[in-house]
Amino acid sequence: MHINPRSLMIPGVFGGISLLILSFVADGLTQFVAPYSIFEVPGMRSISDPVMMLYFLYPFVFSFISAGIWQIIRGSLSVDQKAASWQFAGILFVLVIIPNIWVVFTSMSYPAGFYISNILSGIIGYPCIGYLNARYNREC
Repeated sequence: MHINPRSLMIPGVFGGISLLILSFVADGLTQFVAPYSIFEVPGMRSISDPVMMLYFLYPFVFSFISAGIWQIIRGSLSVDQKAASWQFAGILFVLVIIPNIWVVFTSMSYPAGFYISNILSGIIGYPCIGYLNARYNREC
């Protein structure tokens, strides 16, 4: 299997930026329904801890990994760009959000806003990841 570096870089970088922005949007929308502070959730490091900078790299790490997964499964997705985007978003949602919410909900006592924000981030962010991968992997 040949992986095109350009097909990883563009969706990885732009996907990371998009996910970071969309996660802030999702969190902002959640604050209207179920306010909470991510930095007051039990187990989170203090915002002043230098290691917390790594927390904000998550969208980029996720985006690059999803671009690699796209390269592996792209032949199984629809030929239509829009359909493939939505299929990939659904796969990511099922593989990432559902297990994540299940583990956190069954093992920790977090505020409802935390769950809503995570689900909303997946709903609005993963189609963006799917679109970027479909858009920049057409020639593959």
